[in-house]
Amino acid sequence: MIISELKRCIRNNEKAILATIIDKKGSSYRQVGAKSLILTDGTAYGVLSGGCIEQDLLEHARGVFETGKPRKIIYDLRNDDNVPWGLGVGCNGVITVWLSLIDSENNKESAENQFKVLKRQSISKEPYPVCTVIESSNHNALLPGTILENVELPLFKIMSSGIIENYSICVDGKKEKATLFLEMVTPKPHIIIFGAGPDASSLIDQLKFLHWRVTIVDHRPGYLNKDNFPYADELKLVPPGEFPENLHASENSYAIIMTHHYEQDLIYLKGLLQMNLSYIGLLGPKRRFNNLKNDLQAQGFIIPAKAAEKIYSPIGLDIGSETPEEIALSIAAEIMGHKNKTSSQPLKWKKDSIHASNQRLKELVQ
Repeated sequence: MIISELKRCIRNNEKAILATIIDKKGSSYRQVGAKSLILTDGTAYGVLSGGCIEQDLLEHARGVFETGKPRKIIYDLRNDDNVPWGLGVGCNGVITVWLSLIDSENNKESAENQFKVLKRQSISKEPYPVCTVIESSNHNALLPGTILENVELPLFKIMSSGIIENYSICVDGKKEKATLFLEMVTPKPHIIIFGAGPDASSLIDQLKFLHWRVTIVDHRPGYLNKDNFPYADELKLVPPGEFPENLHASENSYAIIMTHHYEQDLIYLKGLLQMNLSYIGLLGPKRRFNNLKNDLQAQGFIIPAKAAEKIYSPIGLDIGSETPEEIALSIAAEIMGHKNKTSSQPLKWKKDSIHASNQRLKELVQ
């Protein structure tokens, strides 16, 4: 939603402010890198808290709209009467928010560059770093709010998002000191759904609600069309009995087989097992998957042990799903847990923080 709304603002030469959490200490509703787009009329897309800072954030945003200068705001949400902010909401955390003006009316090139950086997340296959200048020793040479995409950093510093202080940057042959916000941007998951039957619609709605990229593959033109799946990013029609050619997939791709057509599922499964995917899920009971596996073995194709670990059948978490909408929720939750390398257990049983630790984030980008 942020990307599409920002695109509209740039097209109409409207101003907007991108609010980003650049640092946090203790617990918080959202993590470092979370964003909200604020328009001149006060409308906001995306939230940075459970509602406890949004109104004050809007007041600061008005100041940025007036001056054109970016602004850093620190919110202390701990339940402490001595803290100046003093909300006392009991979140037990401190978050730092960066407000940056996107002015397509007076600086179209900069606005389009910021859009390009955000848009890259939906098409990139690998995590990538983006640096924003928060402060510098020379504003004439290095203006706060400047986005730097090609900054070389020591490996240990690009494992997770956060603030980097006193970093030396060469500008026009002269070194300048700067405070940077380093954001390790993780690409959106790419979901490939094999099967365009009526039950796929609920699943695709659920996945697009999570802003994931969705490709649908099917051999039936009567099912596979934009009228049935208006929100899908890509539709691939294949001849019956064939695996799709030029299927773009990577370690950030997740496949779901749900054609309800056994012979076609056999072809899709065999093809997917020869690709380096993160996850392969099959709709249907265990007995059906065992039959598919036996038929592959009869063809002389043995599923490698490493690939077998990526197969989930039956697909989904055990939440008692019955309807297509409930099954879609179960599948999306399982894939999200797999993507984030979590146990998918109830949070009440976790003994540590509910959010990924810095070490966890480091593992995710390695």
